[in-house]
Amino acid sequence: MDYYLIGSRIKELRLKRGMTQEQLAEKADISTNFLACIEIGKRKGSFETYSNIVDILDSSLDYITQDNIKSAKLNMLKKEMNEIFESCGEKNQKLIVRLAKEVRDSERDGGV
Repeated sequence: MDYYLIGSRIKELRLKRGMTQEQLAEKADISTNFLACIEIGKRKGSFETYSNIVDILDSSLDYITQDNIKSAKLNMLKKEMNEIFESCGEKNQKLIVRLAKEVRDSERDGGV
């Protein structure tokens, strides 16, 4: 989890709602210092804390974690690709690299 991104989204929402850290912290029943640390990614909150904060800010957990979800999916794909690559012999590894380069070049040219 990228807690810096989560904190940045919370801060962005708080500012859009015209709230101070003190106001949000009081409503969320946490200290202002703890909220400040959450907003800069220095500390992480519990699921309950995040849920409470997004409810107060009229948002969702999906919104504050969306980058983490995308990143996790990408990491899963990379892991799967690496496992496939490592299970192949050198000849097929070279083929995989050549195919990957062709796909990349095709995307750059507006294909695929």
